[in-house]
Amino acid sequence: MSTKSMSYDHPTYTAVDSFDGSATGNAGTTTKFVAFTAMLIKSATLKPTTAGTSNDVSSFIQISGTTTTTTAIATFGSGATTFTNVAFATAPSLAQGDTFYVVKGTDATAVISASLERLVTPGASVTT
Repeated sequence: MSTKSMSYDHPTYTAVDSFDGSATGNAGTTTKFVAFTAMLIKSATLKPTTAGTSNDVSSFIQISGTTTTTTAIATFGSGATTFTNVAFATAPSLAQGDTFYVVKGTDATAVISASLERLVTPGASVTT
């Protein structure tokens, strides 16, 4: 296999994809994902699939080398079960090899399902 860069309007760069997972327990995390190439995280859709008993804050975590960036993205109140979609004002830019995931707050009852909308950065190198 080899890598190549394609024109900026190639479907690889215009199609939106998602990474999905659920976070449970006190400070639970979704599956941790690793960026396979340069990409942007455009939005996060979060939904409590099991309602919590207190307020619970969900955050987006990005690990790039030795730097960890935490961005609070949503707060769910006690008993909340409706989803929220958060479009990032400035889309987190991931380099190949960066780790990213969602972590929930301290409510041990709540289960938060997350879907992270990602877009491969136009011009990024991909495997063919």
